[in-house]
Amino acid sequence: MDPFEAGKLLLTAAAFDNRRPSKAANHAWAAALHDVPADPDAFAAVARYYTEPTQDGRLDGNRWIQPHHVRQIRRQIRDERIPDGAFTYPLPVGRETGAEFVQRRRQQIAAIADGRIEVEPILQLKGGPHPTVADALAGVGRIPGHVREALAEALPGRRARVEARARGGDDALAVPCTWCHAEAQKPCKRRRAARGDAPGTWFRRAAPHPGRVDAAAIAARPCSICGASVGLPCVWPDGRLYDGVHPVRRGAALPAA
Repeated sequence: MDPFEAGKLLLTAAAFDNRRPSKAANHAWAAALHDVPADPDAFAAVARYYTEPTQDGRLDGNRWIQPHHVRQIRRQIRDERIPDGAFTYPLPVGRETGAEFVQRRRQQIAAIADGRIEVEPILQLKGGPHPTVADALAGVGRIPGHVREALAEALPGRRARVEARARGGDDALAVPCTWCHAEAQKPCKRRRAARGDAPGTWFRRAAPHPGRVDAAAIAARPCSICGASVGLPCVWPDGRLYDGVHPVRRGAALPAA
């Protein structure tokens, strides 16, 4: 602001504190507020200064506003117009460079602080998804019954797994196979020496290897016959390893190979 504008600002302050404006004061305030425009926010800062009580809560009639008060309170008034978080703003017309975006964004924020444009904050969605979307999400990761039946016919490993669960047996695919080295959750493999097959080709096995079924039983429960703990193989009374597991520990009969 210039000395004339500073004089008008001092006249506003004089209405509150009865000071005597002078040309020297006008020039001094203009020098201190050379980069602050004499806009409505500057005059509103003077009014707010005399509206708010002092730090000790008292309304003091001898208070005198200074240029730094105008600068600070004016900045607060402008910052209050800028919403917290993300907010919408006009989009550019056509394409723009990164530098042009930064300049346009600064101009928009300045216009918001001036009160020339209003923005709408981007609020968080609440209330959950639409019922139709919630129903669709509820089915994610679940295989419908008819699809599960079709997969059981097409994937023998899955069929054996379902049958074992139906019998109350152990899920052999939950552990890796030490015979064919199939990983956990994957069916056992076998070699088929049919004419035309490439040497070394592996094929899916319809049922898990017996050793894998025993390994699933060892990982699932202890043995009530030999006292082997969960994860330890069955043993004979003299301490020798048992061939497989005791039938009681297995729980269900082995599926047909």
